[in-house]
Amino acid sequence: MVHQIFVLLAALSCCFCCGTLAIENKDQHLRDLPCPPAEDIQPCVCTVLDSSTFDIEMDCSSVTTNDQLASIFSKDFPFKDILSLVIDNNNDLTTIRPGDFGQNTFQEIHISGGRLKTVEYNAFSSSYGTLTDLYITSTNLDSFPFAEIMWFTQLKYLHLENNLLDGFPTLTSSSLQYLYLNGNPINGIELLSLPLLDSIYLYTTAITYLPPGTFTNLPNLDYIRLNYNGLQVLEAGTINLQTSYNNVHLYSNDLTSIAEGALVGLKGGTLDVQNNQLTELAEAVFRPLMDDGVDVYASGNPLDCGCEIAWLVTSSTYMNQLDDDASCTSGQLVTELDPDMYSVIC
Repeated sequence: MVHQIFVLLAALSCCFCCGTLAIENKDQHLRDLPCPPAEDIQPCVCTVLDSSTFDIEMDCSSVTTNDQLASIFSKDFPFKDILSLVIDNNNDLTTIRPGDFGQNTFQEIHISGGRLKTVEYNAFSSSYGTLTDLYITSTNLDSFPFAEIMWFTQLKYLHLENNLLDGFPTLTSSSLQYLYLNGNPINGIELLSLPLLDSIYLYTTAITYLPPGTFTNLPNLDYIRLNYNGLQVLEAGTINLQTSYNNVHLYSNDLTSIAEGALVGLKGGTLDVQNNQLTELAEAVFRPLMDDGVDVYASGNPLDCGCEIAWLVTSSTYMNQLDDDASCTSGQLVTELDPDMYSVIC
């Protein structure tokens, strides 16, 4: 009888242990969600970014081959809608291929550093309807499927700065608002079909000429940054903005001439033409801008400061809209010029 009781107690104890183990395993599974099991995705790491929305980030910075990446994303993900993909300073991946991410979708993709050279067509096609932010920065990227951008219906931010792209892309998008192509050896620019574009960054490229019409027919554009290029002239019809407050940065180029009608529609905000080769601030160009409340930064230009500048010097309103460091070829600050002398002589 005692033996039977002992056996019964042992069996109950075993069942209790099994039940406890099952509960622990279940709890562990629940703790993994919404991420897939860690062992299935190594060396990628899944992190829950927000416990209220269950947004997850997949950091795959340590993957070594495309096949490994494809194998990881072929696993059974409990939730395929992933907020963010991160690949930082990876020196093994040189190409992103179609199918590398399976059927998983991303809202944000962040790839920086490393030796990535090519993004193939359809590499991110599963995210056509979800991707809002695409960052591929400071890599060896010289091939990107720009024609595919039109299919990303939610894309707002396209960051491709500090890569090796040498041709300006033909871009069409009904959603893109912010475009960063600075730090690429781009040597020309095409017309843009981006009705929602707000800001464009093209500084430190190899662009030396802007065709007339470059920044026109862009109804929401209000920020242009073109500093540290080799621009020499701005022709009529180059920039025509339609928003109520604008900033245009053209400093540190080689501008010798800005034609009348080259800068139209600027209101409020700033026009920065510092560190160029302008010898005058032509009234036909700059007065309409100042009348619309634009502040002009013009230091670092060899201004002649003859009668051609009288319109500016004799107006305290306009002078308040000019930076204090603008100077003449003699070294004298424009702010120190005598307006009475210009009124008498000119």
